Order: sequence, then C-alpha cells, then structure tokens
Amino acid sequence: MSETTPAADTPLRASGVRTTWQRQAILAALTGRTHPMTAQAVHSALTGAGHRIGLSTVYRALHRLAEVGLLHTFDVGGERAYRRCPDTPHQHLLCDDCGLVTECPPHLVETWLRELRAATGFTPHADRIDLHGHCATCTTTPAT
Repeated sequence: MSETTPAADTPLRASGVRTTWQRQAILAALTGRTHPMTAQAVHSALTGAGHRIGLSTVYRALHRLAEVGLLHTFDVGGERAYRRCPDTPHQHLLCDDCGLVTECPPHLVETWLRELRAATGFTPHADRIDLHGHCATCTTTPAT
C-alpha cells in the first residue's frame, strides 16, 4: 500500500524534508496520539494497516522527522519513542504510570519561568521542558 496522505504532506514540505509515502504514513500514524510510540510499534501499526515498509526504513524516517522537529522524542522504558506534537511552543507533562503525554498550558510555564529567573537568576531554555509525574487518572486510580 503506497498511497499518499495529503495531511502529512504539508508539514514535510514546510520543514524542507523530501516527501515520501513512508514519511507521510509515519506522520499520519503518530498524529493525534496521546502516547509516544517506539519504532517497533510504529512499524507494527503500519504493517497492520497494510503498508509494506521495512523496520529500518521506519527507524531512519523517525530519526529524520525528529531531527527536523516534526516529532518529539521521549524515553519510554529505556527505548526512544516518538510523538507528533503541536507546532506551537509547548512543554510536556509525562505520566510515569500510563505513559500519557499532554501539553502544559504555556501561560503556566511562563509564570513559573519568570519566578525562577527572579529567585535564582537562572534562565532556562524554555523550548522543551518535560515534567514527569502522575496524570489525574493515575493519581486517583488506586494501585493494584
């Protein structure tokens, strides 16, 4: 199966990356997901959907898409995992229990960073902050 995905074509063109059906399919598979996916999981999803794509192609495409900023990378159980995030600046809230990734409202981070600078004189790079903790569902769900 090698049809193109028009919705995935635009970000590829805008980033200057050559558009291939493999890259389009990978972006489409990762768009809208709340949990990052490993290369193996992306490969499995694509082959399960009827795409003929090699695992090494998936690894190369994921690496390139992350390199140009179309995907964000996360450490999930010692493996690199990928997620398509909004194109606007944002920070991530990562649940250590279920793996959910959500974006933190920017105004909350801006307020915190101003207070941090005022109190310590330290100016962090705010383009990527990943806060680990427990999502609301996991916090209220009793451990079994």
